[in-house]
Amino acid sequence: MKHILKALILFTMILLLPACTDNKNNPDKPPRTFEDTKESSNQTLPEKTEIIDVTHQPDTTQPTDPTEEDKRNIINYKNMKAMWLSQFDLQNVYTNQGKQREIDDFSKRMDVVLENVQKNGFNTVILQVRPYADSFYPSEIYPPSRYVTGSYQNDFLYDPLPIIIEKAHNMGLSVHAWINPLRCMTTEEINSIDDKYTIKQWSKQYEGTYLVAFNGRYYLNPAYPMPRQLIVDGIEELLTRYRFDGLHMDDYFYPTTAESFDSTAYFSYKTEGGTLTLKQYRSENISTLVSSIYSTVKKIDRNIIYGISPEGNINNATDKAYADVYKWCSNEGYIDYICPQIYFGLEHQSWAFDKTANIWSDIIKNDDIDLIIGMTFGKALSKTDKWAGSGKDEWANNTDVMKRCLEFTSSLEKCKGVSVFCYQYYYDPISAKEVTETKTERDNFTAVLKNTEW
Repeated sequence: MKHILKALILFTMILLLPACTDNKNNPDKPPRTFEDTKESSNQTLPEKTEIIDVTHQPDTTQPTDPTEEDKRNIINYKNMKAMWLSQFDLQNVYTNQGKQREIDDFSKRMDVVLENVQKNGFNTVILQVRPYADSFYPSEIYPPSRYVTGSYQNDFLYDPLPIIIEKAHNMGLSVHAWINPLRCMTTEEINSIDDKYTIKQWSKQYEGTYLVAFNGRYYLNPAYPMPRQLIVDGIEELLTRYRFDGLHMDDYFYPTTAESFDSTAYFSYKTEGGTLTLKQYRSENISTLVSSIYSTVKKIDRNIIYGISPEGNINNATDKAYADVYKWCSNEGYIDYICPQIYFGLEHQSWAFDKTANIWSDIIKNDDIDLIIGMTFGKALSKTDKWAGSGKDEWANNTDVMKRCLEFTSSLEKCKGVSVFCYQYYYDPISAKEVTETKTERDNFTAVLKNTEW
């Protein structure tokens, strides 16, 4: 009987053995893809570019609920009234004389900034945390930003993000982390950062593939899974470590239409039988990144909202930056809101505010995606728009352009808010003095903003 039992066990093991073999010996098992695994940061560059699956679909699976310990109190508003706080707004709040400000000095100055934001009718701040593949907090992935530490060679004296987030939340303000996805530091600046950071290593090993120089600045190349994963890893670190209410991505996608930017990757793609045009190929690269980010955000907390702010000229957004906003606004698994930067007046000859806002509203085919209109006081400051054709003097002849644009947004069924650029058009970030050149325009706008619901 013992001999029979041993024989049965041996026979069973032989039957199971093929299922345990490596994938390379099982041609019926699909190869692992970028969505299945993360690639090691020290992996050698593949001889052939990994071809994007043109049938790629976003991850729309529902994430599991976080544990009670992990749950965060998300603050987001049905009517979003946001202000962008850029690196240029806060650089001198973070730094003084080439180094990070003392923590008490910084804390007091941030009190003033956030109080000014709130008293002007805003309920949300979109806080820049990664403008140039750098970091506004101590990161394991990206180097310290000179906009916070004073120099790319300086380390942090303290972490400013918990201070900002706690202050804002205590005031009832929602805080969204704002990143620029592909844009990196200049080719000179990258030399000053520590060799331990991936982008520094890529500048030496993979320049022209993972990292591409254009007009004196580096950009991550989204044709490869590794750069896309670096962006996703940074977002996961950011949203896991800090209690942000949203993630916001700016319009810095492809910096050029020149074929040379990703010619190596595209050549490999075509050699392997790819049929997409260069425009389609680049658009798919960006959409794959956007979908991966969405999936990562929702797995951390489904209540964190994720939006993208493309250029207001939709033709430039799709044809030059390769942002497939039509896909993102029609399907699940890409974004929660779209925030076009409609930085035009009502008399702009080609892209009048009302006409442009309607274009963006009309492309939203998914009822779960909101329209947030991006606006700026930049032209109220300069009093001109040299690209507006016959409408170039609109901002000099009127002081209620922003007010009337805001009023128009209430007529848009898909619109659920606005985001305004930026703090330094309202106040001097250090002295807190009001910007006199925009005051009348701002006062007219603020009176309407405080009472607007969409």
